[in-house]
Amino acid sequence: MKFELKGIEQALKNIAAVGQSVSDEDLQQDALAALEPVAKDAQSLAPVDEGDLRNSIEPRILEDGTVGVVIGDWKGHFFEFGTVNMRAQPMLGPAWHENEDAVIQSFGGRVGARIEGAV
Repeated sequence: MKFELKGIEQALKNIAAVGQSVSDEDLQQDALAALEPVAKDAQSLAPVDEGDLRNSIEPRILEDGTVGVVIGDWKGHFFEFGTVNMRAQPMLGPAWHENEDAVIQSFGGRVGARIEGAV
């Protein structure tokens, strides 16, 4: 009995090409773009006095390499979660829930296009 496997070389080339097209940096950029609607909705929900809180909300690459939408203003967590003396005025939670499916679709579409473009 003879066994022959064809196409291995091309399959290995395709796998290597996919690995190059979905680098950490590329995935981070895709995630930043996919999270933009969350940031925009969170900004629209932010209470505005001088605008510092609203303007500090943005998608960002964090120190550990993960990507998220952050409130850069020091008082952001007080508004998001409230205090014993102030009711919460959440921004990120509602913005995420409103856009979760769109973020997943956008990120998946971007990564899928990178993979398809590589092979």
